[in-house]
Amino acid sequence: MEMEIWNVWATNRIPGAIGGLSTIIAIWVAARFASVASEQSEENKTLAGKILLTLFGGSVIAWGVQNNLFAQGNWTAAARGFNNLKESGVEISAGAERFAEMYAAEPSLMNQPVAIVFFVTAFLIILYPIWFKK
Repeated sequence: MEMEIWNVWATNRIPGAIGGLSTIIAIWVAARFASVASEQSEENKTLAGKILLTLFGGSVIAWGVQNNLFAQGNWTAAARGFNNLKESGVEISAGAERFAEMYAAEPSLMNQPVAIVFFVTAFLIILYPIWFKK
């Protein structure tokens, strides 16, 4: 049974990786849109356009955070699976026990401070060219 939990965990890492890559691409697209908008002349820039780009950038960041939390959920679910298996009386490996101890926490950005820095700086990279002159 332990091996099945490991297999499900490993298989579910694929969508997490795809979500991470698509998040990075979406952040790049949002930053590129912001950069192109900042290169327009002042008379072509409108408040509505700035707000639209800000909303798009914010939604990209929110979507990236959601992808991050879904990926963390895979780790939490596997850790809970190992804990449930152990509580039912089945012997699990030392690696599964360490995994369960380390990743049993609820998914949160607080579990990954570097992710917080990544998403905040990405949002600032998107916002800066929109709202401030070059």
